[in-house]
Amino acid sequence: MEFQISPDVAHLFAGAVAAYIRDHADSVWLNDKSELWNELWTTFRDADTATVTVSHEVGVLMFWVWTSPRWWRDRQTWEYVKSHLRPQWMRQMPPKVSARIEAREQS
Repeated sequence: MEFQISPDVAHLFAGAVAAYIRDHADSVWLNDKSELWNELWTTFRDADTATVTVSHEVGVLMFWVWTSPRWWRDRQTWEYVKSHLRPQWMRQMPPKVSARIEAREQS
């Protein structure tokens, strides 16, 4: 999956990913996917261009980070970053996944 974003947006997302990882450090689910979570975090943390690329499997994890403002320093930052990443993410997800996610977010 490829995202066109500025490095500041990437770094803000990386901060939220780190907060999510810290909060779920004792989770078996997260630990089973620790390599993928680390790839997600380091890719966005180290972004220095307008394009960020992650595997589809890693991209799926992005959803968990923006489902709640809890992982973000404030609601405005959460909404700002989500407005840049979520639309691109939804376009790259299979229609079946996108429809399920939209239904979940509306309920």
